[in-house]
Amino acid sequence: MLIFWSYVLFLILVVFLDYKLFAGSGEADGMKKAWHSIIYWFAITLFTIGLIMLSYDRDWFQSYLSHDQSLTAWEAGSLFLSGYIVEQSLSIDNIFVMAFLLNYFKVPVNYRPGLLSIGIWTAILLRGIMIIIGLWLIQSISWLIYLLGIILIYSGIKIYGTSPEDQSDPNKSILIRLIRRYLPITKGYYGQKFMVKKMGKWAITPLLLTLVAIELTDILFAIDSIPAIFAITTDPFLVLSSNILAIANMRSFFTILSRALEKLEFIHHALAILLIYIGFKILLEDHIHISGSLNLLIILFVLVAGVVYSILRTSRSK
Repeated sequence: MLIFWSYVLFLILVVFLDYKLFAGSGEADGMKKAWHSIIYWFAITLFTIGLIMLSYDRDWFQSYLSHDQSLTAWEAGSLFLSGYIVEQSLSIDNIFVMAFLLNYFKVPVNYRPGLLSIGIWTAILLRGIMIIIGLWLIQSISWLIYLLGIILIYSGIKIYGTSPEDQSDPNKSILIRLIRRYLPITKGYYGQKFMVKKMGKWAITPLLLTLVAIELTDILFAIDSIPAIFAITTDPFLVLSSNILAIANMRSFFTILSRALEKLEFIHHALAILLIYIGFKILLEDHIHISGSLNLLIILFVLVAGVVYSILRTSRSK
């Protein structure tokens, strides 16, 4: 119990430090700090892997929150890496949408790091709540895991048949329409303020609208990503740590990958195949057992193949 919640507090601290140290404002400064942030999170991920292997080897969790005592240190490490890579990969599609939203609402470059950081903080809180509820439901309703498998297969087929560039108009969402209808909105941005007082009345800025759109997007992506991690493991510590670490460095990946998105044109096909594979893995778990190490290799193969295919097709097209 002590080590579990100590690690949660540690994650809260390192997320805050990441924002204070690496949320660059200028374009050149932002790119430099983004790479520093990537190294920062890579070191924290390596530390987490070491902590997991040591903790599961010596059973430091002592069955807290239904910890699976049958997991060896190597198996726990493999499951964490599988979950982390899947969640990190699925965040690439989220980055496509974030780039679209920031450009759609014409958010100035200097305001983007702070806005994305707030979005990440709330996403971590939201994911934590959804993970706790999801784990409780899976433990209470045994057949629910098969429903998650069907959801993943459906999501994978849907993602495969759509392009990340084909985004719907954010202003057509119900929440955005309600905000525009009942609340006054300024035409321009006022620094990084979400609300300003004009002529004695409070009005929201487009920055708040963008944040709302980003949060709605993350909720939709969570519907895919959380069942995906549950398909790999239902161990609370592995699920929570892999999910939060994958989300926490999203701002840095956005800064770096936003320029290279056109070179990853077909990566969403690999992500779709990955979701379909994980969905079938759930449904056939009773008949076909795939070890944690083999599952990790399959995930890596699909993702690397998607990246290589995207680069080759893009180069050939040019």
